[in-house]
Amino acid sequence: MKIIGLTGSIATGKSSVSDMFRYFKIPVHDADKAVHNFLGPHGTAVLDIIREFGDVGQPNMGINRQKLGDIIFNNPQAKKRLELIIHPLVWNDRNKFFKQMRLQNRKIVVVDIPLLFETGSDIICDRTICVWAPYFLQKQRALQRNGMTQNKLDAIVSNQLPQQIKMQLSDFCLPTGLGKAYTYKLLKSWLLSNLSINR
Repeated sequence: MKIIGLTGSIATGKSSVSDMFRYFKIPVHDADKAVHNFLGPHGTAVLDIIREFGDVGQPNMGINRQKLGDIIFNNPQAKKRLELIIHPLVWNDRNKFFKQMRLQNRKIVVVDIPLLFETGSDIICDRTICVWAPYFLQKQRALQRNGMTQNKLDAIVSNQLPQQIKMQLSDFCLPTGLGKAYTYKLLKSWLLSNLSINR
């Protein structure tokens, strides 16, 4: 089973590319979605996070992401403590996904991991793709999100490897600044030439 690692900085179009993989009938494990579930009502991480950070949610309602964000925002130590709770859960969830996909005899799967290189998860991948967009477009897209501010965006970007480094580390750089149709065409071409995928 070949594993494609999909990464990219915030607001570079990674979700759209994940959807394209699904259109090609290639299963995707979404790390962000897994984390969302862990923090949701009765989520696996909820009790541990409340124990660690105090009044940031309730078991039946999940974690208040805004409150938690305010605590870890610009606080590397708090961020590290949160990662020690979250990362093992994500790895466990991903391993279950791999097991399931192997049972289904899948030839190719995708792992959508924003911090692919930062967490060393690229080691499990046969190929890596970095989704990218020019900074002005990335900023424009990010600031349209609920609750996003320039300060918050700067903090998120500073906690990730620079986009240029991610691109250098990846096997394929996929631009999303010229429209979805163009991105789709490039992705399809790469898949056909690299992994013998037909559609």
